[in-house]
Order: sequence, then C-alpha cells, then structure tokens
Amino acid sequence: MPRNEEPMTMDPVDQVVADWARQRPDLDASPIAIFGRVRRIADLAAGGLRAYLAPYGLTPGAFDILCNLRRAGRPYRKTPSELAASSLVTSGALTGRLDALERDGLIRRRDHRGDRRVSYAELTAAGRKLIDRVLEGHLDREEALLATLDEADRKDIERALALLENAVRRGS
Repeated sequence: MPRNEEPMTMDPVDQVVADWARQRPDLDASPIAIFGRVRRIADLAAGGLRAYLAPYGLTPGAFDILCNLRRAGRPYRKTPSELAASSLVTSGALTGRLDALERDGLIRRRDHRGDRRVSYAELTAAGRKLIDRVLEGHLDREEALLATLDEADRKDIERALALLENAVRRGS
C-alpha cells in the first residue's frame, strides 16, 4: 500500500463513475474521478473558509482582497486593476467589495499624486492587523487539514494539481 494511504471505501465520485460504467459502458467516465473530486474538494474548502471567516465579518472575496494588499508589501496598496488582475475577484465585483472594506475601515482609497485618473486601495492599520490575525488562523486550519499527509504526499499532490491546471488551461 502506498505511503500514508488507508484502504478507501467507495465515495460518491466512485459511485458516479461506477454507475456510468454500468449504464454507458461504451463511455470512459474516468475524468469524473478527477474533476468530481477537484470540485468536491473546492466546495468543502470554500465552505470551511466561509465558516472560518464569518466571525471576523469577512467573506472569501474580502479576505482575498485584504490578503492581496497585505502580500504587496509596504505601503500595502494596489490600483483596482492590479487587484483584479492578481486576485480571485472580477473587476465588476471588486468595486462593491472595496466599498464594503472601506466602510468597515479596513482599507482606504487614495488618489495618485501625479495622475488624477489613478487611485489606490490601501490597507489601514486596522485592516493590516485583522488580516495578519485571520491569515495566521487560516493557514493553521489548512495545515491541520493536511496533517495526515507527509511531505512527499503533499509535493505529489501539488505537482499533480499543477499538471492538471496546465492541462485544463491549454484545453480551454
């Protein structure tokens, strides 16, 4: 048996693949085993993240923006187009989220000194303090989710997911 692997029972994804094998044996439903699991993992992770962030008054989108600004380094600012390009948020959704974060005192908007057409979103001291605390807990949570995997398993999964992402990007 491979490292850190327990015998697995049939899960809902396995059941879907088996059902298709019985109903349409002429089709190879094996891609469902990969994409079904990726989707289920993403759904589980997103639900856990929403539950973790709720007590802080944050949504995953707001969390992403705060993380994006924090990892930019001093002075913790980006233009809205830079945020849209480097986040998981569309530019259409960005304005509303920036408005809410500004209302909550977690960011402020600043105009560019030399170009009135350019503005920035920038973390406030309260925003930086919050995101530093929330990020630490988030990473602890994710580490706990991966605790049963050794380093080699984690690297294997990381490589496999990168390969899958590249394959999907090329095929889209």
